[in-house]
Amino acid sequence: MRVPTMFHAQLRSALSRPVRRELCSSLVLFRLKTTNSAPRVPKREAPTLKSKENTSNSMRSSIPSSPHTKTTIRKGPPERILIYHGGTGRTIFLGVLRITTIFLFGVTCLVVAPAFMSSDFPSYIGPAIVIGGAIPMLFVSYTSAPFVNFVHLALPASVRRSREQALQYAKQLPPTATLYINTMKFTTIPRQTQVRLGDLVPDKSKLRPVSFRNQNPAPLPWWRGRTLRQFFTTEKSKPGRESTTFYPELWEHVYKQIRYPLPKKRY
Repeated sequence: MRVPTMFHAQLRSALSRPVRRELCSSLVLFRLKTTNSAPRVPKREAPTLKSKENTSNSMRSSIPSSPHTKTTIRKGPPERILIYHGGTGRTIFLGVLRITTIFLFGVTCLVVAPAFMSSDFPSYIGPAIVIGGAIPMLFVSYTSAPFVNFVHLALPASVRRSREQALQYAKQLPPTATLYINTMKFTTIPRQTQVRLGDLVPDKSKLRPVSFRNQNPAPLPWWRGRTLRQFFTTEKSKPGRESTTFYPELWEHVYKQIRYPLPKKRY
């Protein structure tokens, strides 16, 4: 069929009415065919594709990369375990007693002694009051110095795989086993002393309670004072809070090894 063309307005007026009707109808059909030939793509398909891609990516990311990424939990004991606890009540009592004697000495030096340092009293009363206030402080500090609050045992790496291995090692300790003994300083500050099991021997004292003594104390600088040599503990550990690092049943075996050391072999 021949494609109709547009004519000028004067030319269309010259045509007859039936011819002009046929020309208009042919133009309308031609426009409908050209407009409906190319189908349009709906706009809503793009977000659906994106959502499918996002869901697939999220599922891929949620899948673990490899089965070896699981975290391992250590079941064995740590490097240091607590084997002796001196008791919370006894430790608090000794700490309060030391603070009380220090406070008493301060009151005698700052309040009581200056009141007697005048011409109305002899000159020796003031120094005597200071000395009398210092005696309780020095006595409590000296007698309670060996009291042990805690004892920790260092475990080698070969016996930290399980609790059973640690128990077997602690029941038969070698002389080179390391113990960390925690005591209290003059100012109630905790003090830790590192000792070897082979250097501890049984000991006694008439002036203060003592269970054993360290034969080879480590030298300290002059400004840190003397190294503590004598220690006091009971045969059994006091019960404490249950923990994976607390082994109170081991102290009986360690205490027996200290009180009754094995004779040295002669070669």
